[in-house]
Amino acid sequence: MEILSQMLARNARLLADRAFIVTDQERLTYSEFSMRTARLANVLASQGIKQGDRVGLYLPSTPLMAIGFWACQRLGAIPAPVSAMFRHSELRKIVNQAGMAALVADATTWPYFSEIKDEFPSLRTFVASGDGSENDLEVLIASAPETFADATCAMDDVAALFFTSGTTGTPKGTAQTHFNQCSTLRDMMVSHRTRFGTETYLCAVPLFTNFGLTVTLNLCLYTGGTIVLHERWDTERVLTDIAQYRATYFGGTPTMYVYIVNAFDPARHDISSLRVCTTGGSPVPQPVIRRFEELSGARVTQVYGSTESSGQSVMEPTIGVRKPGSAGLPVGSSRISIVNDEGRSLPQGEIGEVIIEGDCIAKGYWQDEKATQEAFSGGGWKSGDLGYLDEDGYLFIVDRKKDVIITGGHNIYPLEIETLLYQHPAVAMCAVVGIRDDSKGEIPVAVVVRSFDQTADEADIALYCREHLAAYKVPRAIHFIDDMPIEAAKIRKRELVAALHENRLDAYRRR
Repeated sequence: MEILSQMLARNARLLADRAFIVTDQERLTYSEFSMRTARLANVLASQGIKQGDRVGLYLPSTPLMAIGFWACQRLGAIPAPVSAMFRHSELRKIVNQAGMAALVADATTWPYFSEIKDEFPSLRTFVASGDGSENDLEVLIASAPETFADATCAMDDVAALFFTSGTTGTPKGTAQTHFNQCSTLRDMMVSHRTRFGTETYLCAVPLFTNFGLTVTLNLCLYTGGTIVLHERWDTERVLTDIAQYRATYFGGTPTMYVYIVNAFDPARHDISSLRVCTTGGSPVPQPVIRRFEELSGARVTQVYGSTESSGQSVMEPTIGVRKPGSAGLPVGSSRISIVNDEGRSLPQGEIGEVIIEGDCIAKGYWQDEKATQEAFSGGGWKSGDLGYLDEDGYLFIVDRKKDVIITGGHNIYPLEIETLLYQHPAVAMCAVVGIRDDSKGEIPVAVVVRSFDQTADEADIALYCREHLAAYKVPRAIHFIDDMPIEAAKIRKRELVAALHENRLDAYRRR
């Protein structure tokens, strides 16, 4: 099995003139990309960065993020992608936690880090400022040697640190090894039935996430594809670029599919080139998925995975039985078990915590032995998700363990209510959360963005819920907003809960 830097060397040799990254501003072939990673590796090495050092990549979804990640692979350093939306408190936590030796930024992110850089006197910083000065990273890259002697890494060496979204409020650095990454890429290529050297990927998910970098960009490189890279989500651009570049692969969150279906105009848009489409990460509105499949002719594959499992460990079969609402079957070496609170395996049909095992499971959380011991045990990872396996081994996710709403002794799974709400024509986007209540402990509340030209009110949605749900599951209130708080294409539920408690939902309504 190849380590990551060997994959790049292989494609730079076999596919030298094939486009690897395409944006509005530039087009990089595999040979050009390899040369830029060599030059950046030389720049980092000249400043004392060595094998095993952690390098923060505080960058938006531009080619520099990809170049930074793969330059670190060649150097044997450990890239640590950082959300371009993070600010002072989040940056402090991550820089300290990772023990970073260097940080790479650009003109959009540097202003924020520059305000706290003096707190890290030993941290070397590299900034693509765009001002053309001798300290501009782009200038340094352009003048550096274009060859580099790649470091030799072991399969068990850490290849990347991806920081989780921090459901506990403190992001943790998930340490993925070369073996984790390479196993995941191998299994995804086989499961998706992607073809070497022919696929065109459209990537509109942030590259600082495992979804964007491993599951999309690195999979594209592994399969010798071309990636059309978007710095931020723009529905019209996504639709235009799918047609212009005849994209064959699109992976996105359910929210992205909602945007596409709502904006699709058959007179202006053509997404028939798509062949492989995936979605996961949050509730999947089945009517939206069915509509997308009608428009594209492609099958949308439900997937389930995590940063801790390096990618997609469960997937709907691309050929065979499809079970609505199921995440699918384990792929490659992945194994799924369901356990109760005491860790005892549960029989089929019983709901418990989902445990994932296999080659994809990360080494643990960087420099956090306590959290590692709590989440990783016996080669498996405790996902924190609740689900069950049916008689055929298909996995069904019920909800996040921590998202379960307990009202008057009853367990309410927000995902069940959200799945129902997405079947109502007036609901374009929704989130169900638990709000403190003196008598019940918690009560379910729904926050909804209406579909275009729909006028349904709270009474209409409540009646719809009462017709399909037990009384205790019906949201006690339905709030309509115009803009759902989203980060990395996921709804920020904790932010909604805080806004509801503090009576400030008007911040998400347009004046």
